[in-house]
Amino acid sequence: MTEHNHWSHLAERGGSLGLRIIFNCYKLLGEHAARCLLYPVVGYFFLTGKKARLASQDYLQRINLKLGEPKIQANWRGSFRHMMAFAQSGLDKLAAWMGGFDHSRVAFPNRDAFDQLLNSGQGALLIASHLGSVEMTRALATSGQRAVVNAVVYTDHAQQFNRTLQQANAEFGVNLIQVTHFGPDTAILFQDKIDQGEFIVIVGDRTPPAENGRVSQVEFLGNAAPFAQGPWILASLLECPVYLFFCLRDKQDYRIHFEPFAERIELPRRDRQAQLQNYIQQYATRLEAYCLSTPYQWFNFYDFWQQDAASK
Repeated sequence: MTEHNHWSHLAERGGSLGLRIIFNCYKLLGEHAARCLLYPVVGYFFLTGKKARLASQDYLQRINLKLGEPKIQANWRGSFRHMMAFAQSGLDKLAAWMGGFDHSRVAFPNRDAFDQLLNSGQGALLIASHLGSVEMTRALATSGQRAVVNAVVYTDHAQQFNRTLQQANAEFGVNLIQVTHFGPDTAILFQDKIDQGEFIVIVGDRTPPAENGRVSQVEFLGNAAPFAQGPWILASLLECPVYLFFCLRDKQDYRIHFEPFAERIELPRRDRQAQLQNYIQQYATRLEAYCLSTPYQWFNFYDFWQQDAASK
């Protein structure tokens, strides 16, 4: 994939005017009216966003191939539904940060394990993804003051949406850590937060923006795909427990999936690359399983498998 096709170089397509309209509509008229506005907004970007539309259809086709039968629509209808799910997730994030999302709408079957970790005072690294709405969970955690959840993000590609969330709640940026690469200073900052019993959330399904960022090719939905090594190298440096963390929409509500991944990530120098490959493949396998169960909730609208690069 050429540099300009990397996800971090794609222009943010959500116009600031459209976001402000939905934001103000939500404040003045409520959630239902704001949701009605999503249809024309998504319709516009669906019609004008050819690359995102084709990437969505390619992903949905891979889901059907992995399932062994065409259980979902992998055409323009499915792509529109995919984009609508993304827009609805964004609106839910906005509602959560504005305090308008009912906590009872979020099921947490494995809450006991989370509470046990929280009560232990032990910090942890939570590996998330662009599946579902982890950002909404951070909003709920912040409002409930149950845990300090630090989100590691690349915000350059979503500045307009982040500014809207900042307007909704000034606390949005409090525990938001923007990075371009992982260096010694970053590791020290994260180690301090872990030592204080805080949680760090980082996504594992985006490659680093830097050209020299290290990735591993692992199998995902039937083909090799690049996954970043950074989260796993960071986990090994922090020497803390690692959990997988997903917040998925379940009809009109949400369900949090919290599962242990490793007590420690160990990367011995002798077989470092092989161990990295093993950890990343385990993550990709779990991500794939969740994608197969909730296919319209994986929000990576670009050529994730880098087919352009593979064909050169």
